[in-house]
Amino acid sequence: MSVLVINGLRQRMTAVAVGAVLAMLATAAGFSLLRTEVVSSRHAEEEARLVQRLWEGLLDQTAAATKAAVGDPRLTTALERGDATAAAERLRALELTSVALLNGAGQTLLGVPAGDAARLIDERRIGQVLTQNYVHDGLVLSGGTAQLLLAQPFGAQRPADRVVVAVRPLTDSLETLADVHGGSAYLTDADGKLYGHAGPLAWNDVRPALRTDGAESARATIAERAYDIRSLRLPKVAGAGAEGGTTLFLVTARETTLVAMADSLLDTTTILVVLTVLAAGTLGLDWFFRRTFNPVYASMSALSALAAGDTSVAVLGAERHDEAGQLARTVEVFRDRSRALRDAQERRARHWLRQQAFIRKQMLRLAETLPEQGQRELLADLARIEAAAAERPGGDRADDPGALAVAFEVMAERVRDQHAELDGMVRQLQAALNTRTELLELQKQFEIARRMQAAMLPADLPNLPDLEAAGLMRPAAEFDGSFYDFFQTADGTLVVLLGQVSGGGLAAGFMTVTARAAVRTLAEAGQGPAACLSGANRLLAADNAAGRAIGLAMGVVAPRSRRLVFAAAGMPEPFIVRRFGDVVDLPVEANPPLGLDAGMAVTETALELPVPSTLVLCNGGLLDGANRFGVGFGRARMTDTLGNLDDLSAHRVAAAVSAALAEHAGGAPMPQDRLCVALRVRA
Repeated sequence: MSVLVINGLRQRMTAVAVGAVLAMLATAAGFSLLRTEVVSSRHAEEEARLVQRLWEGLLDQTAAATKAAVGDPRLTTALERGDATAAAERLRALELTSVALLNGAGQTLLGVPAGDAARLIDERRIGQVLTQNYVHDGLVLSGGTAQLLLAQPFGAQRPADRVVVAVRPLTDSLETLADVHGGSAYLTDADGKLYGHAGPLAWNDVRPALRTDGAESARATIAERAYDIRSLRLPKVAGAGAEGGTTLFLVTARETTLVAMADSLLDTTTILVVLTVLAAGTLGLDWFFRRTFNPVYASMSALSALAAGDTSVAVLGAERHDEAGQLARTVEVFRDRSRALRDAQERRARHWLRQQAFIRKQMLRLAETLPEQGQRELLADLARIEAAAAERPGGDRADDPGALAVAFEVMAERVRDQHAELDGMVRQLQAALNTRTELLELQKQFEIARRMQAAMLPADLPNLPDLEAAGLMRPAAEFDGSFYDFFQTADGTLVVLLGQVSGGGLAAGFMTVTARAAVRTLAEAGQGPAACLSGANRLLAADNAAGRAIGLAMGVVAPRSRRLVFAAAGMPEPFIVRRFGDVVDLPVEANPPLGLDAGMAVTETALELPVPSTLVLCNGGLLDGANRFGVGFGRARMTDTLGNLDDLSAHRVAAAVSAALAEHAGGAPMPQDRLCVALRVRA
């Protein structure tokens, strides 16, 4: 039986050791997979940014070539004279698709071919080119292909009264991109319609491999070869669609067959090595434990006999100098102590009887000195002591103090009864005191959280010649955890943030701190709004057991170009105020709140801000917050408040919104924080 027990222990220890090794290997594999995924994600992001920068550089080169072609003296002379034949001859030599000369009202003075270039630009854009004296370029759809349109003032007179519009194909740009990237390049719309192609791979082979879930990258096998397919979203272009514009995508496909084969070979080799090491380790552990446990069988048999009460057992192997000898000597000590314990129990039983006789003698002598009532009570206690002593003989427990302890227990019972009621009163008072203390501590925690929330709010921006920002927060009746922020990055870009967590409370406060820190870190590293919100979403969703949703809005403004890149998740659309009474909603891409789906990809919107204008962001707590009559503040009231302002500075807008919120609430507490950030873009 002992041998079976030892073998079972040895097998369990082997299983535990193998399990520990497997756990370490699994942990290492998990971390390796996580690191591989992170590295792959970063590589994909870097490659996407590289393709985007390369494409933008090629577009700039095409725009420069188009501008040089428009400045060709012979073409300029033909346009000035209205000679369509001469202009058509120069178009072929200058590699232009079409050219048109328009007046300030958008009327065509000369078009070659007629009407092709003039229909791709509207009157508003023509007015901007003439009044601001700048060159406009952008993508357009013409003749079923994507081309580059360039518009600039015509003639030496300034301000000019005419605009020349030229269209150039993007074939060279696509071919250069395909050659540099080492694959194929395509220009398509959201429905997969092809507007441009360069490279050996046909579009019909690539299109089925594109994912339909909005992902920017995918891997596919085409003709038994592996390809990395990436999609880059381009701004809306003119020339198609119900609203005069459509969204283009730049799709690139590069072969990665050799890389995939190398990765597969490395994975297979790693698995074989791990399995070999695990098998060798298991056999080695089993041999080691078998050799270690064999010498202790004899000692275990002697220990089992001692457990059965046999103190006459002989212990073998005590003369050894290894672990088995130490175990045998330990068993000898147990045997000797068991013998000593048995002798002590016999002595204690005799002492128990002597204690009972002594207590009875002393209590009878004491009873003779008491009155009759006291004698009866003392004799009753004596009877209880003897009855209790009869139920617990001293020989059964070596550590029993004897009849004297029984006597003390009986006497202490009276004292315990008297103190029982007093103890109950003390417990009641202590419970009341603890409840009050917990309430005070909770109030202190909420006060600390409010101070932390106020400390997170940003200070005023430094004096900038063209930008001004101001924020407003009206806190809720209880701690809600919302925040706003604006700051400048190292390259002078202004970043504006607005956030609100569902549910409120201290947990919401900790979640807003995490979201704010994550977005600020990614923004200072040069990430755009979509990348910042997507990264913060992965971080929040990984540790969101409570299922809280957080709304975040982020805008990035380049001071010189006045270009706004904006992304919002679970937040209302912002407002743009251009002048007195001119308030419109800013059309942006809508995204669900963050923190619920780790795989969600946030989309962003890029546009140019009018100069001058004021951008106003607010949270749902401001627009949806209802007063004591159940009436919400609403977008209509916000629009009226902004439309009645003649001073559109950021601080004036924040003050006006604060006054309107105070009037709407009427002094009643609100359930959520109300946030507002105003950004003024000056000329």
